Amino acid sequence: MSSPSLLFEISSSEAYTNDSRFAPRVAKLLIRKVTIDTPGLLACTSRGVVPHLSRDNVIRTKGIRWIHVPFETFLEHKPPVPTLQPQHGQSPKINSFLRFPADEYVLSMSLRDHADRREMPANTNVYVTANCIRGVKKVTPSDWRSYMISCNPDIIFSLSDIPFTTPPYSQKRLTKSIERSALWLAHMLHSEPDSTSIPSNVFVQMVGGASAPARSTFAESLLEVLHGKEADAIQPRKCLDEGVAGYVFDMVPLRLAIEGVQGLSPNNPTIVSLIQASLLILPPNKPRLVTSARGPHEMLLLIREVGIDLFDTYWAQRAANIGVALDFSFPAPIVTGKRDLGHNLYDTKYTRDFTSMMGNHDKDSPGICLCAACSPYSTPSPEIIRHSSMDEPDKHRDSSDSPNPPYTKAFLHHLLHTHEMSAHSLLAMHNITVMDAFFAGIRGLISHNNVSIFEAEILRFFDTYMEDINDMSRMEPSVFERAEKAWGEVELLRGKGRIARETERVKAESAAAANEVLKKEMEEKGAEGAVNVP
Repeated sequence: MSSPSLLFEISSSEAYTNDSRFAPRVAKLLIRKVTIDTPGLLACTSRGVVPHLSRDNVIRTKGIRWIHVPFETFLEHKPPVPTLQPQHGQSPKINSFLRFPADEYVLSMSLRDHADRREMPANTNVYVTANCIRGVKKVTPSDWRSYMISCNPDIIFSLSDIPFTTPPYSQKRLTKSIERSALWLAHMLHSEPDSTSIPSNVFVQMVGGASAPARSTFAESLLEVLHGKEADAIQPRKCLDEGVAGYVFDMVPLRLAIEGVQGLSPNNPTIVSLIQASLLILPPNKPRLVTSARGPHEMLLLIREVGIDLFDTYWAQRAANIGVALDFSFPAPIVTGKRDLGHNLYDTKYTRDFTSMMGNHDKDSPGICLCAACSPYSTPSPEIIRHSSMDEPDKHRDSSDSPNPPYTKAFLHHLLHTHEMSAHSLLAMHNITVMDAFFAGIRGLISHNNVSIFEAEILRFFDTYMEDINDMSRMEPSVFERAEKAWGEVELLRGKGRIARETERVKAESAAAANEVLKKEMEEKGAEGAVNVP
C-alpha cells in the first residue's frame, strides 16, 4: 500500500521579487486530512518519541502536527521491529506502531538523525552507515526501500551519500556523493511490475557539500531525462525529479563541509548561496525543508533569501534540554536595547520570580502563550483515574474551561535544580509552542504581500533579540552558553561519583577561601609595615 499523495499549494510569494524562485512564501502541505501551514515546523523524535513528552503532552502541544522519525534508532534488531507491525485498516503501519492517528499527524522517516554530527565510517557504493545502540550498522539501498515499504510512512527521505568523515572533501569524493545519491534515489523510485507497494512522497537530501558547482550538478542530475534501462526502471517518470516530492537541506553536514574549506566560514551568506545553487534550476512548487537550523535569526534569513518552507524543532528542543525557556515573538515588540531569546532558568535570579515563562522580559506586559505550561487546563474529568473517594472532584470548584494559573519561572527553577523530569517536559511544550507562534507571525506578514513591512520586521527582530551563536567578540556569553554551563554543573551533582566530586569541590572552595584569607592578612601586614617605617 502506498501513502496518499502529498499536495503543496503555494498561496503567496510572487509579490516579493521579480524572481519568485527564492521569495518568502505561504503554502499548505496536505496529506489525507492533515494540513501543515508553511512556513512551519516538524517535531524531532528519538525512536518515534518526542523527547521529554508523553503521548498526552504531545496531543496537548498543538504545534506538533508533523512527526519525524530517524530510523537508525530501530536498527539494533534485524528485521527492525517497526517493519513487523501488522496492517490495521487503512492506517500506515508506522502510525499504528507509534500510535499516532493517521488523520491527525504526518509521519516522515529518514535513515539518520539529522542533528547527529558524530564522525562516521565512510559510505560505499553498496551501503550507508548508520548509528544505533549496538554501534554502526550498514544499510543497503534495497534494505532501505524494503523497510520503507513495510513501514509505509507518509514521507520518505531517500538515501544520500553525505560524508561524515573529517573534511575537506576532494572533488573525487563529491563526484561519488552525487553519483551514489542519484543512483540510490533511482532505486527508491524503481517501479516493479504488478506491485502496489511503491514508495511515494519521496524527499531528496541535497548533496554537493560546500561546492556550489557540485550542488548544481546534483540538481541537474535530478532533471536529466533518462534513457534505456534507467528510464524503464522509473516509468512512467522521465527524470528523477518527477518522483521527488520535496528537497531537504541538512545543516549539520553542510556546516561541517564548509569548515573544511580554506577561506570559507559557515556564516549565513555562505549557506544561503550554497542552498540557492541547489535550488536554482529545480521547480519552485515543491516544499523545501531545513534541518538543525541555529535559531530564529537563521530561520528568518533562510525564509527571506531562499524561500524555505519547513524547519525541525531541534533548536527549540535543545533549549529545553539545557533549561532555557524561549521568550520571543514575531513581529518583535518595540523595546530599547537587545534581549536574550529566552530565560536561563538555572540562574538564581529566578528563585523568587513568580511570573510566567512568556513574560516578554518585564512583568508589566506579559506575553500570551497557549502551551500547557503557560495556560494549563485541568485534566478533563473522564480522563482522571480515581483510586478512592478522596479523588472525587470538588463540587465547589469552578469547572469552567478557563486555564489554571501558569507555571512560574521560580517553579521551573526549582524543578531543574531538583532534577525533576517534568521541568524539561514543561519547557519542551512551551518552546515548541513559542516556535509555532513565531511561524504563525511570519505567515501573517508574508500573506499581506508587503515587501517593505516584512523586511522592516525582520530587521527589527534582529535589532531586538541577540542571536544564538558562538561569538568571541561578545563581552559575556549568550543565554544558551550560560544555561549549558549551569546544566553541566547541576548534572554533576548526581549519579555515580557524586560524593567524591562534592568532596573535591568543597576542598577546592575551602582552599580558595583560605588563600584569600592568607592573601588579605599579608596585604594588611604589608600595609602596617609601610606605616611603621620611620
